Amino acid sequence: MVLLQVFGLFALMIVGFAVGKLRIVDSSAIKGMSNLIVKATLPALILMSLQRPFSRELLGDSALMFAVSLGFYAGMMLISSLVARALGVGPKKAGALAFALAFSNCGFIGFPVVTSILGEDALFLTSIHNCAFNLIVFTVGILIISGAGSGAKISSGDKVGSGGKSGSRAKADSRAKLSSRARFRVPVKNIFNVNVVAAIVGFILFVASITIPRFLALPLNLLGGVTTPLAMVVTGAMLSRIPLKSAFGDWRLYAASALRLAVWPLLTAGALTLLGIGGQIKYITVIIAAMPAASNTSLIAEVYGGDTDTASSIVCLTT
Repeated sequence: MVLLQVFGLFALMIVGFAVGKLRIVDSSAIKGMSNLIVKATLPALILMSLQRPFSRELLGDSALMFAVSLGFYAGMMLISSLVARALGVGPKKAGALAFALAFSNCGFIGFPVVTSILGEDALFLTSIHNCAFNLIVFTVGILIISGAGSGAKISSGDKVGSGGKSGSRAKADSRAKLSSRARFRVPVKNIFNVNVVAAIVGFILFVASITIPRFLALPLNLLGGVTTPLAMVVTGAMLSRIPLKSAFGDWRLYAASALRLAVWPLLTAGALTLLGIGGQIKYITVIIAAMPAASNTSLIAEVYGGDTDTASSIVCLTT
């Protein structure tokens, strides 16, 4: 049954790839549909998934899910950083690989896959996991992907040249230092994006036992219901725009993909079993661990001075 569900999602990706290659949808349409999913249909899906009768048991599961998610990412970041260094690449490439290995596509693809396999009831705890994901990605994740880049070199140069530089060189270093500070500023608006806000609002409604009126719940359910098929079609269309040759030339990308898609979920399942954690919390965490590299890997690499070529390639290959 699970294989059948996953095959259905894969078939939708093929449809998306085909319509992209045939130019039925262009790049602007793909971008528009992506924004529609991220900013409208997915928030509606998250909000309505949290419309559950309040219970102390579910509240406890939520707290445990959040704690497990934090521990999961702490372990993934540590192991991924060690693996990236062991692959024998430069600091910037290692940062991109470590980020892609630590953080998966838990929203754009993760939500549809979890829904398809475990049902919509599982989205309650998946939303809690997504809150932890956003908190870590846009704080520690930024340091992983950019901390070994040019920012460290700028800081080093400032110390060496503080004593006798020309005015123009000093001004240049001052601008570089300001740029470095800006680069490592935590983007609060990204941490508290519309999906996280939807999860917070939905959780408050859950704790307060407030039910959304039917005249609002019906359109929200209809809107959220298109998330899974539309996300898969858009993912396929995105892949049709990426030059695939760039993703198939480096053996390190294959090694990272194998870890991301096969080894990590096995390690996660084993660790959770040893800790005595089971049920939906275990299944959701393992599924998220098996997802492709986070789709925003290349975007964050671009903004914070990481290796964008490696980031784009590993996203393409794992997806």
